Order: sequence, then structure tokens, then C-alpha cells
Amino acid sequence: MKSYTHLYEICTSEQNRIRSVQSAKKSKRIRNIIKARHLSDAALAEKSRDWIINYEIKEHAPIYILDGISHKQRTIYVPTLEELIVQHCVVNALKPMFYKGMYEHSYASLPGRGSHKAKRVIEKWIRTDAKNVKYVLKMDIRHFFDSVPHNVLKAKLSKHIHDELMLDLLFKIIDATDEGIPLGFHTSQWLANWFLQGLDHYIKEQLQAAHYVRYMDDMVIFGSNKKALHKMRQAISEYLGKELGLALKGNWQVFRFSYVKNGEYLGRDLDFMGFRFYRDHTVLRRSIMYKASRKAKKLASKARPTVYDARQMLSYLGWIKSTDTYAMYSKWIKPYVNFRKLKRKVSKSDKNNPLQIYYRLARVYQT
Repeated sequence: MKSYTHLYEICTSEQNRIRSVQSAKKSKRIRNIIKARHLSDAALAEKSRDWIINYEIKEHAPIYILDGISHKQRTIYVPTLEELIVQHCVVNALKPMFYKGMYEHSYASLPGRGSHKAKRVIEKWIRTDAKNVKYVLKMDIRHFFDSVPHNVLKAKLSKHIHDELMLDLLFKIIDATDEGIPLGFHTSQWLANWFLQGLDHYIKEQLQAAHYVRYMDDMVIFGSNKKALHKMRQAISEYLGKELGLALKGNWQVFRFSYVKNGEYLGRDLDFMGFRFYRDHTVLRRSIMYKASRKAKKLASKARPTVYDARQMLSYLGWIKSTDTYAMYSKWIKPYVNFRKLKRKVSKSDKNNPLQIYYRLARVYQT
């Protein structure tokens, strides 16, 4: 087991603080706060050292939202500018640990991954390995973010991090809530994925799941035998309780996956990450398509759509293009939206935004 030292030194280094300011500024809310407070990047990087050293737990009033993809109520905690900069510094220092041993088919909240990449992998499994994609086990963890036990998470961190100052800083961030890890903190998505790494390897290596994908706490396992998947579900439930202090939600499912016989669709489609997977095609979840069509009609009634409107509609277009949903798109969206105009509006906005220019240049130099 690899241990990590000198992390606090890396976290407080000037290079890490400058990089963390830039990554934090990807948030429009943070850019607006920085602009209102008339802070330069250099000033932020300089101040951030004191923010790290003097970091203290603050009380946060939670915000409750309904996740449009999963239909789950989420409790969000909004960090201050100071907290967010510190959290970016912490994550950047810990990335070597977070990425070490990361499961290749864990896709949520990770740069370069995401739901569209997960979709392509699932489609490949469905279309190239019919034998092992006969049955599906679908499950998720009960109140995952709210239920992560502080003592278990801290114990796991202490095994890998041999740096008392870094552990002290991490524990302060974790203790911002009495239980669980606060959704909305930049550190939480990374800690959550890392916390479940052991589960990933247990499922793939010990249980020898043929095809397993995880999108944060939502998990799907494909298999050739229904009884074997039921045994896996039981083993996973026991592992979660014993090793992580967590529990599966009671709505887990094992079912025969979609297949075609004599021209008739039998079995069930897989509803996952906003997509509905069938044996020979993939479509968007109806609720997402409905929201996209409503947005399209609203845009049609606007004389001058905003840049925000354009970005949101183009985001829906990205979802639509990655699925077999053209008929619905042609009927409910295309007649109301001129996507060329929306693309020009976003492009013009980006050209006049120095931050977007910086990101484009950064991408060029990274390739």
C-alpha cells in the first residue's frame, strides 16, 4: 500500500496555489465573486496560503434541489470563495492518491470521463458480448453522500496519508457537516469516488463481475446468470456494511435485459445516467427529452435568447446527438430552434471572454 508524505507542503506551494485559483475560476459564481471583490489572480494566490493555514470549520445553510437526471433530492452546501480555493488546493495536492488504483469504469465527476463515455462503453458491451449481457443487476447506495461515516473515511485517509498537517486540514473540511460529506464542496466528489475504490476492486476482482460500471453511487453489473447476480448483490451489501458502514438502497433490481426475438422486443431496457439502453439502440430518458422540448419552445418565443439559453440548449443537443432520438428531435425541437445562431452566439461570447481564451490556449498547449 503506497503512502503519501509532504502533501501539506505541496498543497501550500505557490505553484499549486496558482493552478488552484485557475481551476476554481471555471465556476461562473466564483468568477463573479472575484470580480465583485476586485481580486487579481496574483492576489488570490497570495491570500490562499493564509486561507489554508488558518482554515476553520464554518456553518453552512443547506440548499435543497431536485436532480433532473436521477430524480433524487440533493442537499447542497455552498462553500465560500476562501473555502473553495482551499479545496482546490487540497484536491490538486491529492490527485496522485485519488488516481492511484482508480477503477477504469468509474465515470462520475472525473475529468475526461462522464456519462457519455460510460454510455459508449455500455453500448460496446451490449453489442459485442451478448452472452455476458443477458441479465442486469442495478443498484445504488442509500443516502450515499449523507451517510459516509466520518470515522471510516478518516481511518482510510490516515492509512494512506502520513502527513499530520494535511490530515488536520482534510478532517476540518470533512467535519463541515456532522455526518456524511457535503455535496457542493469540491473535495467531496473526489473523496466519494476514492472512498468506493475498494468496493470497485472487490466487485471486479473478488466477485469477478463480467461487466461492471459505476457512476458515483449508482452501479450496474451485467452477467450471464440471474442467480449469480443475486449472490453478487448479497455479497456487495455485506461488503458495504462491514467495510464502509454503508447500505444498499432497497430498490435494487435484477432483470432480463432487452433482446429481440422474431421482431419483438422482450425483456427490459436499462434506465441509467439519463439514458435508456436497449439491445440495438439507446434513447434519452423521456423526462430529459421533455425538458429539452419545453426549452426549445421557450426559446422560440424569445426575441433575443441569452448566452445562458444558448449554452443550455446546445447542451441538450449534445445529449440528443449521442442517442438514437432523431425522430423526437425532428418533431419537438428542430422546428423551434436555430442551432447555428445559438452556436454563433456562444462563439462570440467566448471570443470576448479572456478566461475562455485562456482555456482554449491551455487546451492547445496540453495536446
